[in-house]
Amino acid sequence: ALISFFSSSYVIYHILFQEPQKRKRLYHRLVLAMNFALLPLSAAYFWSTMAVPKGTPYFAGAVGTVNTCTAQGFISVVFVLAVPTYYGSLALQAFLGLKNNYNEDKYRWIEVPVHIIAYLIGSVNAIIIAATDNFNPNGSGCWYAKAPWGCESDPNIPCERGGDTGDLITVMGLTLVFLYFIFPPLVVISLYFWMKKKQKDSPRRGNIGMSIIRE
Repeated sequence: ALISFFSSSYVIYHILFQEPQKRKRLYHRLVLAMNFALLPLSAAYFWSTMAVPKGTPYFAGAVGTVNTCTAQGFISVVFVLAVPTYYGSLALQAFLGLKNNYNEDKYRWIEVPVHIIAYLIGSVNAIIIAATDNFNPNGSGCWYAKAPWGCESDPNIPCERGGDTGDLITVMGLTLVFLYFIFPPLVVISLYFWMKKKQKDSPRRGNIGMSIIRE
């Protein structure tokens, strides 16, 4: 968590202060936004069991309260979905860049929707989970779970916190899988076939990738 935090901080510092001209390009603005999202996510991970309510069994270092637990879980959900959204957007802008000869005027429109989607999905999920008291100790900190820990699988332990959210956690998990492992490869595959088609249409132009970049 600390390595991620300081790495993201350096990237932010580099783009904002060392090479501010990079902010003129959509790619670097998306990279900047992704690293801004990584900062609170890394901080939430570093918070670890310290956010867990004090006295919670099986959680060493628990010194927090229900509110700190909810805060950690809320931050984690919002930004754990924002980061892969920006990650996927980098592949999308690369595809659109090549397709439009890097004329950003033709694909700059994706920037605002990317920012909206990045935070809308996570915020809606986090609000629902928080409203149903489902941010509770789980794993190495606070995440989606019912409390006390283990009550879901043990019929002898009544759950004191955590209402029904239907298939929300499944949908959230599938969203993460899509953003990390399905969408970026799909964009790259689409780019590959598009370039093959361009190469077939223009056989005398040589390396189509380099030709497009030069244009």
